[in-house]
Amino acid sequence: MSLAALSKWALDKPVLAGASAITELPNDPALPALVAIRAVGLAAVIPALELEGCPVEFALRGYSAGSRVALEVRAEKRRFAVKAYADDPVAEAELYAVLAAAGLKGDAAVRVPPLLAWNRDLRVVAIGWLEGPTAKELIERGQGRRAGELAARWVQRTVSLSVKLGPAFGAARMLHRERKWGSALGAANPALGTAAKALIGILEHTQPNETGPHLIHGTLYARHVLDLGDATGLIDWDRFAQGPLELDAGMFLASIWRSGLAYETLASEAAQAERAFLSGIDGRVDERALAWHRAAALLRLTEKYVLHRRDDWLARAHLLLSEAARLVKPLGARCSNGFGANLATVSEKKADETNR
Repeated sequence: MSLAALSKWALDKPVLAGASAITELPNDPALPALVAIRAVGLAAVIPALELEGCPVEFALRGYSAGSRVALEVRAEKRRFAVKAYADDPVAEAELYAVLAAAGLKGDAAVRVPPLLAWNRDLRVVAIGWLEGPTAKELIERGQGRRAGELAARWVQRTVSLSVKLGPAFGAARMLHRERKWGSALGAANPALGTAAKALIGILEHTQPNETGPHLIHGTLYARHVLDLGDATGLIDWDRFAQGPLELDAGMFLASIWRSGLAYETLASEAAQAERAFLSGIDGRVDERALAWHRAAALLRLTEKYVLHRRDDWLARAHLLLSEAARLVKPLGARCSNGFGANLATVSEKKADETNR
């Protein structure tokens, strides 16, 4: 159902979410579902949710202008998420259904949100709410080991999944994006650009051979891994793909290492999470490929620091690149001396910026 096709009956109905809740939602014409929700309310946009007559409350949980938005919705005793996109979400909607059929629901050790309803024309999906602290929050609470164990369950589980949905995504496509991120770092700060160029040079010459792809989450940040008490929950599947296990593993490790940068007291918990995670995936990943993808993920996270420019972003960016340099140094041992010399600039520039 498109916005133009919404009935006059729907347009005449009062917005029961409350004017303040509706007006606080982003006004983004690139997201047709958001436009429709602001105009006529959620009940009319996704009738299958059966919200007619129910007071609805919204909370903005994530927003990328012109791309996507994630809303927490509460309606009487119900709680769920609504995700609206600029692009067609058919693949994500299909994935939720396929993963449920594969057993990632109910009392399973790894679970994904159930698909409640969706509207392809308006590019919106409604999914169940998974309740529990994220792995990032566990680290902040002093439960690093638990965070690592939860994330490792996903790697253990996907090995046996026969789900073939999603585009191919591995080292080659990651390298393509790394070059773009490296250019962005150089535009923000010449020293960062030099460091990024050195890292990318090593990554280009040590690209791992990848065979037998698996379903991967694609953005396995610590904030996307939930503790459901008796299970691991995984949310935000809009970047899922077919690729190497090391890509997901490397992204999780990079994200928890970044968490350890926030406060010195978190570094030990992040290290515990890392040890527990590595123990849980032992024998399932290639160590060199894991180091490669972990370094690539750190470069990605560095670009995010540059994008958001929060406090101490430059010093933190150098720290991330320094850690990436440490990871790829053994991989690049056989590369030319030129790459080795450039690699040394990562630590040097980081030290310069940190001491200013």
